[in-house]
Amino acid sequence: MGGRAASSKETLIELIEELGELGKGSRFVFVHGGGAEVTKVSEVFGLKPVFRNGIRLTSEAEMDIVDMVLAGKMNKALVRLFSARGIPAVGLTGVDGDLFLAQPIEEGSRTGRVVEVNPGVLTLLLDHGYLPIVASVSRDREGGGLNINADEVALELAKSLQAKGLLYLSDIPGVLKAGAVMERIDAETAAREIEGGGITGGMIPKVISSLEAVKRGVGFVGIGEYHAKGDLKALISGAKGTKIV
Repeated sequence: MGGRAASSKETLIELIEELGELGKGSRFVFVHGGGAEVTKVSEVFGLKPVFRNGIRLTSEAEMDIVDMVLAGKMNKALVRLFSARGIPAVGLTGVDGDLFLAQPIEEGSRTGRVVEVNPGVLTLLLDHGYLPIVASVSRDREGGGLNINADEVALELAKSLQAKGLLYLSDIPGVLKAGAVMERIDAETAAREIEGGGITGGMIPKVISSLEAVKRGVGFVGIGEYHAKGDLKALISGAKGTKIV
């Protein structure tokens, strides 16, 4: 779930309640970012965020804020909301059980890319009825903190678990072509639309990585918005958003 996916606390609570209902027959892992909140707190401390191609270039000073906001405030706030609705949740980051390790995208940066996944702690929690809530922060091999894009973390965890599905909940309704949502995309459609300019910009790597996840055993990837109870079921079925298969 991206930091802007839930437009309000009420919407987030509806999402959690729907997850609880669907979770009676399925198992879920909830991955979250929170870039907007990190930016807000960084500016309070006089730090100006730097972005390149939509990716935050996290500094050493800002990494402390990322830990505080993502691993601390946001992760525990989510655990509280889930737990208060009868869903036993456990908050994690990549360093817990060495769930996932990363390496910096460039020298001196505290923004990382996932290089290793060890899903044992997730399997253990899922087998015992817990819902893991994972913040997208981890470490490098020397123990330094790293901030990782939440979409990338969710993708790598889904591949490692051979998940039946991966949902990207964001502030966009799906993959757009000329302003309209593409309901279903397979490898052939993606190749044609990327070459022809139907799929553009930052959606190209997301579609390509989603197709790779499907090729690696993930059942499907869904991309879309969450506004009200029922949207999660609609995204899973393909009645809403874009379904990549």
